[in-house]
Amino acid sequence: MRVVSTLCLPPTTPRCPVPILHPFSFATASTGLLASLLGTLLLIAACGSSPAQDDPSIASVLQGTITVNSEVDPSGDYSGFSVLVIQPVGRQVDTLGIARTDTSGAFEMTVQAPERAIYPYVVQRRGNTVHRGELVIADGDTASLQMELPVRRLPRIRSPENDALMAYRNTMTLHRQTMVRNLQEDLDQTRMGQNIRQTSSILWRLRETFPGSYVGDLAAVESISMIQGWNDSLTVARTQALAPTNPRYAEAVRVARQSQAQLHGQDAALALLRDAISRSDSANASTNVRASLQAEVVRAHLDSLNRDAAQSAARTLRDTYPNTEWAEWATRAEYEAENLLPGNMAPNISMTTTDGDTISLESLRGQPVLLEFYRPESRLYREQIPTRNAIYEGTEAEDLQLISISLQPDSVLNTAFRDGRSLPGLHVIAPEGVESPLLETYNIASLPTRVLIDAEGRIVDKYLGTAIVSLQDDLRALSSSASAEMP
Repeated sequence: MRVVSTLCLPPTTPRCPVPILHPFSFATASTGLLASLLGTLLLIAACGSSPAQDDPSIASVLQGTITVNSEVDPSGDYSGFSVLVIQPVGRQVDTLGIARTDTSGAFEMTVQAPERAIYPYVVQRRGNTVHRGELVIADGDTASLQMELPVRRLPRIRSPENDALMAYRNTMTLHRQTMVRNLQEDLDQTRMGQNIRQTSSILWRLRETFPGSYVGDLAAVESISMIQGWNDSLTVARTQALAPTNPRYAEAVRVARQSQAQLHGQDAALALLRDAISRSDSANASTNVRASLQAEVVRAHLDSLNRDAAQSAARTLRDTYPNTEWAEWATRAEYEAENLLPGNMAPNISMTTTDGDTISLESLRGQPVLLEFYRPESRLYREQIPTRNAIYEGTEAEDLQLISISLQPDSVLNTAFRDGRSLPGLHVIAPEGVESPLLETYNIASLPTRVLIDAEGRIVDKYLGTAIVSLQDDLRALSSSASAEMP
């Protein structure tokens, strides 16, 4: 059974010019701000983008005081600190608001942002960055930041919107600690499910504790995503309780559609989608939400392998939003439906391995092939390496040919990544990086993505991101089928 879409998820928030950061992104980041921003840009660039939201601009106030511990600076003069709220635009950083401290360390600014969202902020002095963090910018919100340098713990930004962000962070921190403990203690699925349900309920209640807040809306959708597979009926019920004005409404509908398909089949899932589209139209939801829901119809037909319906829905999406990036997404979906659905012959590609050998898919006929598209700097890919290796090593040599294709063109970075790591299989470096024609051939729009091809050269399925467990199940089924056919 297909459990993931063959297409990159169409974004439910716009890419350009606004980065919509996950509420936990900076709280857990171990790298610097620019690295985090670059990672966000790479992820969004890989997954495509969508048209800008309807609202032109929102404004909020950020004020506060920045001081220095007297043991570090006894002068008492705290002037010269710059506080900037920023957003990446392409490869540059745009400033949404800036203020400088007076001698007492006080500052105040008005932040103008394209939409309500979570944005990075930095504190600098004499050209050096002394702190970086994130805050919610929402229309009419007034936030207060009190900070003493050097920072010994995460400064708290106080406002209704940012209080919600702090509550979300605390909830997710406890959840991660619990899940790590569960894995270390090897708890059974029942106990783990109880923990997941508990966290999901806490997240759901944040929308009631902080009504109308940006993070409250996001936490509600997070709670829906978290409970999927553990309580699909609740997933559907919570989604139906959401307002279409929720910025991640389309994401919640996507999850609910998958749960509904598991519970009652594809017809019921499509009926849920039609209801969501009707609700979004009645609520005058944003163009982005409405387009996302139409794209979900395309994906639903792709998941059920209904080629004609998927192409028809893609044409409707393209005609409804001509000359937009949604139209581009629809064109890719049509290509996917025509060429890359399971059962189709895999497009032949030729590659040169890091050992200098030239290989092609045609030359590998007779054994299954797993194409793995990734970037070495992807945290998700690094986390999946043990599972990846276990899947490969659990097959006989003649049962699978694993080809890992790095979309990082820098050979030095690739070498540094592989040094000291066990990464069995063949390795290919795409010299064009994310501009490689390989991505267009296989419609790769998010990383990591894997494509399983059977011994006859037909596509078994495509696995996006975390769908590596589904890959393991399909590979096992493929191996069992091959064994059954042996005389």
